[in-house]
Amino acid sequence: MTQITYVVRGSQVIPDVMLEVTPVLDTNVYAAGDVLFTTTEVANAARQAGKAINIQSLMVIDKDDQKPVFDLYFFDRTVTFGPFNAAPAISDADAGYYVGHVSVASGDYKDLGGVSVASPAISEKIMQLAATSLFIAAVNLSGTPTHTASGLVLKLGISRS
Repeated sequence: MTQITYVVRGSQVIPDVMLEVTPVLDTNVYAAGDVLFTTTEVANAARQAGKAINIQSLMVIDKDDQKPVFDLYFFDRTVTFGPFNAAPAISDADAGYYVGHVSVASGDYKDLGGVSVASPAISEKIMQLAATSLFIAAVNLSGTPTHTASGLVLKLGISRS
């Protein structure tokens, strides 16, 4: 049985690490169903190879103020997800490395002027990783956002076994 480490402060259970990643985005306009970004590594998500993690929180910083609605897919190793601005094209073998997903909805965003931020609600997301890295990819769900290459920043709150 895998045991996850939790940090408790008062009545709050908080992640024991916050990891930030800036996926590379295409700078062309996206359509619904397009790959928003290809597989991106979140290094050191697990303490040791083969250990479990629990993603407790996700924060999205949208520096381009596009407020994309998207699904974020998690994998326990790198996969070929598909090219930018096209439908996902993952193989059956790579789909076997899927460990979870989170949706970012339009109602999750708060507009701060020239930037928007989102904090979608996340239920338990316990994932077993093959190594210490978590890999993520995303699919745009609606609208036609146009981003700069580093226009999205993801911050993941993770408890690790």
